[in-house]
Amino acid sequence: MLIVVCSCLQAEDVKLREQAVQLMEVANAVSLPGALPSFEHTVAFRVHEPDGTVKEGTFTRVSAGAAGHRDEVTFGDYHAVIVVSGDRISQHHTTAVPPEVRELRRQLPIHLGRFDQSDTIHAIQGENISGHPAKCVEFDTLTNGAPRSNEICMDTERGVVLRWRVGDEYIENADFFPIANLYEPAHIRRYLRHQLQMEIDQQMKLIDGTLDANVFTPPSSVWRTMYQCSTSRRPVAVFTPQPLPGKNGDKVVDVLVHGNIRPDGKVHDAVVDASPDPKLNAEALQLISTWKFLPLICNDEPASLSTDFVLHFQGR
Repeated sequence: MLIVVCSCLQAEDVKLREQAVQLMEVANAVSLPGALPSFEHTVAFRVHEPDGTVKEGTFTRVSAGAAGHRDEVTFGDYHAVIVVSGDRISQHHTTAVPPEVRELRRQLPIHLGRFDQSDTIHAIQGENISGHPAKCVEFDTLTNGAPRSNEICMDTERGVVLRWRVGDEYIENADFFPIANLYEPAHIRRYLRHQLQMEIDQQMKLIDGTLDANVFTPPSSVWRTMYQCSTSRRPVAVFTPQPLPGKNGDKVVDVLVHGNIRPDGKVHDAVVDASPDPKLNAEALQLISTWKFLPLICNDEPASLSTDFVLHFQGR
């Protein structure tokens, strides 16, 4: 994730930026699991709905590193098995992927980021977070034309991210456990616009010896098998109009839509993932249906890509 801020904001101290970037780089180094050998990852999560109801789900991954992995997700009526083996990806889904499951995947095993060169770092403050000494980076991000203050706090002893407050999102990480040379949070709480949205409990453990070959057997009822791209070109936008502005000044409301850019260059299966104003959802989906792309090229052939889109409703 890039945290982007307009260079028109006030200048920052070079040494302060250097320290902030170093803190974030350390946080990435001690928590990114890409270099782990074979491991098992188990997750129980709870989604808190605005009406007070709580929905529960589970996620498991058995990974053999670069050789592949097997994921299984259950959430309500949704059940999925995804097997990645070499360049083959085999999937079985009972329904379309719920937005809550996509959000879960964005948070696992921990939410991390990097500072862009145009960010504005204001201060690095010492703080105590749940008994852990921390350094909190305070910075501004330009959001919808206006700067918003943000804060990311790192543990001064282990370097891990303890707290993430960027835009409308607030994340707390707690009870870190070691795995190989990394540290991951056993408990994650995500808030959106000050409301608890998701709780995650997770554990990871290394697997000794050789993995059972059956781990990479495709699901018995395969919905789709794909192959990873040895050569590719990402989709290129051809026609992607934003909503017409309204008369409510410079206020901007962002609606996040998820969909699939198919080989025909159109967006299919679009759903609203996040919207501060549900009255705009129908218009967002209708507008997305008119968008046109040069599609993803994978192994020299047009292919589908699942991705997110943001529509900016200015003055609405």
